[in-house]
Amino acid sequence: MPRTHDDPRALRSRAAALAAAAELLVEGGPGHITHAAVAERAKVGRATVYRHWPDLQSLLLDTLTSAAYPILTLDDGPFRDQLVAHLQQQADWLNQPIAATVIERGERDPDVRRLRDEMFGRADEKLADRLAAAVARGELRAGVEEHTRDLVCRILGPLLFQRCMLGTHLDTDAVANVVDAALAPWQPNA
Repeated sequence: MPRTHDDPRALRSRAAALAAAAELLVEGGPGHITHAAVAERAKVGRATVYRHWPDLQSLLLDTLTSAAYPILTLDDGPFRDQLVAHLQQQADWLNQPIAATVIERGERDPDVRRLRDEMFGRADEKLADRLAAAVARGELRAGVEEHTRDLVCRILGPLLFQRCMLGTHLDTDAVANVVDAALAPWQPNA
């Protein structure tokens, strides 16, 4: 008999349950994720959900992990345009309770804190190379690479504050305005 993690049926039921849990999280926050609700939404047995996640904490953590996206991962190209496009794509994700749940629970749960650190904590490391390339192309002034963490804070801070603290629904203009304000001091003609 194949092991559970190799069994295609088990893999399908696990994927269906995670998708259902992510939907429930988006619809109502972490309090809507229960074994029974996930089983009903995924159309699998409750015992199946318990077999994959014996407790709610592990179910929520896997849900958050599967729904989380790395922040500020850009390709090589026009820096400002890529940054705006990337963050506008993630605005929909930030508008959902996933990011807020990771931020809030990361304060008291070491597993969620690790996830938060993966998502937000290394954003500056990923961005430093892209900033150096933008400087080399003449898009930004030299020295911005030394201020990567500050730049990340000036971009993500206002967006997360608007979303999590003010309850503002982020739109494309809000993202572009925050990016432009953060990059303004580093423009070549500034």
